[in-house]
Amino acid sequence: MRTVDQILREATLQKSPTDAEPARALDRFSRKRHVELVRSLSRVSAVRSTLYIAVQWIVMIGAIVVAAKVNHWAVYLVSMIVLASRMQALGVLMHDGAHYLLYKNRVLNDVVSDLFVAFPIGMSTTLYRKTHFRHHRYTNTEEDQDLAAQQEEQEWFEWPKTRLGLFVTLIRSVFGINFLRGWILYKHWAPWNNFRSPDFPPRCRVLYVLSTACVYSFFAIALKIDPRTTILLVVIYMLAGITVLNLINRIRATAEHLGTRGDHELNDTRTVLPNFVERLLIAPYGVNYHLEHHLFPSVPGYRLSELHRELMKDEEFRAKAHITQGYTGVIQELMDLQVQANEEKENEEKAKEISAV
Repeated sequence: MRTVDQILREATLQKSPTDAEPARALDRFSRKRHVELVRSLSRVSAVRSTLYIAVQWIVMIGAIVVAAKVNHWAVYLVSMIVLASRMQALGVLMHDGAHYLLYKNRVLNDVVSDLFVAFPIGMSTTLYRKTHFRHHRYTNTEEDQDLAAQQEEQEWFEWPKTRLGLFVTLIRSVFGINFLRGWILYKHWAPWNNFRSPDFPPRCRVLYVLSTACVYSFFAIALKIDPRTTILLVVIYMLAGITVLNLINRIRATAEHLGTRGDHELNDTRTVLPNFVERLLIAPYGVNYHLEHHLFPSVPGYRLSELHRELMKDEEFRAKAHITQGYTGVIQELMDLQVQANEEKENEEKAKEISAV
């Protein structure tokens, strides 16, 4: 399979997808009987979007303040976990921004998404949008750069694993040892790496320069006032992204498509029903309802749970949809591939023995 760079380089010569309509030739799930439902759930709420963004920043600022006030390693660790979970939430909200689901006005949508959601986690809404619409269009095909990235990265793509292999992968992720492998795809979303790209328009460049100048000015003032605390908090924020976020984001990405049957639209993508802790850390704002999102990408993340409940009343969806209980359940599904592989190997060996006789 081609690399991410090759796919996206060749894609620049083609017309980029402007919507999330899939192109893969799979048996399709009929949308006709759910038109009214989806239309009612596709309403974009500026109030809810603003509230969700504000909540993330309130929690993050609170975690930073507590870490600054309480000088203890355990508090630093908890703060890192909280910050990582909210960075994950910002990433999910940026995903909604990429689908123009934060605000009805598209300019406002992109400005708010960039300034308060994407830039703080080192990404750009417009840069992410270009590759993400391709993912919807070419899901699980040779043109899907997300799949190519996982194959290039290998560690979280290669299943089944032994228990030791899983343990090593988890350890490497939580300690950020494999963090730089994320650069395979992340470099195409980073504004500072694509500043002159035509996919990063002038408005975005101006916003990025102004926001960066404001951030550096703030830290310059903070360093003069209390250099030790400022440096400590910056390190905590950075480590949260390199370690905890690195782990939870890999689990989330792995759960979306890997290990699915893939012979029907409804089992080509996985929906996960997380427990409370998993929802808090890995799957905020409906990102776990990935199948529903691929079917109806016009529905904001905060309404996907309602969409899921309604679709479960549909006999075809209920019978064919790939739905997994919890992210631990996803890992178990992928690990069970090892058992299946062993059984297939044993059957092949028995068949050879019988044919030899």
